Amino acid sequence: MRWRSGLALICAAGAGAADPLSHVQDWRLTSARADFGGLSAIEMEDGTAAMVLSDRGAAFVLTLDRTTRQVRIEEAAQPHPARDSEGLARSGDTLFFSYEGPGAIVAHDGAQVPPHPDFATYHPNGSLEAVAASPDGTIYTLPERSGDPARGFPVYRYRDGAWDIAATLPRRGPFLPAGADMGPDGLLYILERAFTPLGFRSRIRRLDPDAPDTIDTLLTTSAGRHDNLEGLAIWQSESGATCLTMVSDDNFLSVQRTELVEYALTETLASGGTCD
Repeated sequence: MRWRSGLALICAAGAGAADPLSHVQDWRLTSARADFGGLSAIEMEDGTAAMVLSDRGAAFVLTLDRTTRQVRIEEAAQPHPARDSEGLARSGDTLFFSYEGPGAIVAHDGAQVPPHPDFATYHPNGSLEAVAASPDGTIYTLPERSGDPARGFPVYRYRDGAWDIAATLPRRGPFLPAGADMGPDGLLYILERAFTPLGFRSRIRRLDPDAPDTIDTLLTTSAGRHDNLEGLAIWQSESGATCLTMVSDDNFLSVQRTELVEYALTETLASGGTCD
């Protein structure tokens, strides 16, 4: 599967230096394609291009131009276009896709990762909402629903041909996991969302899979600040900024919007790093 290069996406930071994340910019995406929508996952390549997945099975490559704020949308292939694709991760040259109903993780060549026995127990519309992968090929995934408001979300880890549970993400408030990615710092970032009568809220938490006792909350937004953010990709710019790019699921509804939203780790902006 070939990645297309292009110019990067977003510029200029705008949050207080005390915040772990600084908001960079939002960018609305529009297309005349009837199948472009419902975006639930994103993977970036050096900030110059993105691959996105629709929960109705379509996949697209976006070529992004920061200067003109234009985007070229091209159809791409994925292993199971008839299934509900929810997560996307990359390790080296391999892309991994996560699916709901039932939960499964499949590489872009169609090879299926052996499932954990728990995957068959999750609700068809509440299973593997997110997947992340480290450079050494270790895969992380977690369900959208834990089955009980008092039960945390298990973070499953697949390495050396076997599954274990690396951590349990505490269930705090109404938020549910929506996306995940590994940062260049080797930490796992998890995007969560909550629906309220006033709109969607988003939260980002971060943990070390090898020392999961400490979980940092990096971002919690107010209702309606962004749309239904479901996909998260983390990349490092040439100037040294760690950038978090998210994509929203518009549910194919005119009252919602498909947008790219970007934040950056504030500490990586201190020496002049930008997401460009």
